[in-house]
Amino acid sequence: PTLTDPRGERRPVTEALAEQKAAEADLALAADDLAAAERQRSLREQALTRQQDLRERNLGSDAAVEEAALALSSAEQSVLSRRQALLQAEARVDNAASALSRARITLADADRDLRDTVIRAPFDGRLTDVNVVQGGLVSPNEILARIVDPTALEVMIRLSSTQAAQ
Repeated sequence: PTLTDPRGERRPVTEALAEQKAAEADLALAADDLAAAERQRSLREQALTRQQDLRERNLGSDAAVEEAALALSSAEQSVLSRRQALLQAEARVDNAASALSRARITLADADRDLRDTVIRAPFDGRLTDVNVVQGGLVSPNEILARIVDPTALEVMIRLSSTQAAQ
């Protein structure tokens, strides 16, 4: 079902689709960011192992090992931060999917209500004073038009005696 606002746009569904697309893009970026952080952590682990091996052979220093251990710790913290960002991005995708589903349900309900809405006069007639615009919003108790029943019209004309005699 497609229900449009007065400008011909399907706003809630369109906005929900845009949010879902943005959330999915953010999820992909968060996954890439996590993968990069994990590669960085792996490199830092290798560097620490190398520095520990050099120290055991008396070719490295305790300071170099400590520096490599601190770099590894920082890389591990970065991985944790990226995992949290990934979880938040996944939650955003789920929320966007839920919002899209709700918008589609709301749109379907509004479309059904619109199809079920019919305004009928209890008699045939002609419309006058029409205040309706296609796509416009109607308030409760708003007068959309006046219906004139041509078979129930009474006309009264004042005539002078002279005019009536003619």
